[in-house]
Amino acid sequence: MLAPLVGWFLPTLALSTGIYASWQRGQELRRVSRVLGQTSLDIDSVLHGGKQSAEDKLYDLVESNAKLRGVMQKEGATRDDLRKIYWRLMAAGAGQWVRGHFTPASSLCYGFTLEFVLSKLREEEATHSTPKEIWQDAGFRLVDHFQKGKVGRV
Repeated sequence: MLAPLVGWFLPTLALSTGIYASWQRGQELRRVSRVLGQTSLDIDSVLHGGKQSAEDKLYDLVESNAKLRGVMQKEGATRDDLRKIYWRLMAAGAGQWVRGHFTPASSLCYGFTLEFVLSKLREEEATHSTPKEIWQDAGFRLVDHFQKGKVGRV
């Protein structure tokens, strides 16, 4: 009698827990992105290291997610790689808001976009190309990806 209830309840609980965890991660990404994506200079933020703290929280968010950590491990990526990618995208002009996404931050927080930017970092390292050539194209493609609301590969 209890087995059918448990058989229904456990998968439902697992699904709802996964949805809740995803929702929580999205909320944290939005909080961090709001700080990182500020266009005006906030003196309080500068004095108290608000942007640096938010940047560290972004990397913590990526590293704390099992799926994203798996992508990083598969690619042999480190926190320093995440930092390089974030700043390469900013320098390439991708530091913009698109449909609720601050592109450099969101690019690190989804599996397909993380794979894409890590492949661009490896391309830069392997070809010794000018970062501008690689990252302007990557930035354009990521902005387009978020603008069109895509969820798959970039």
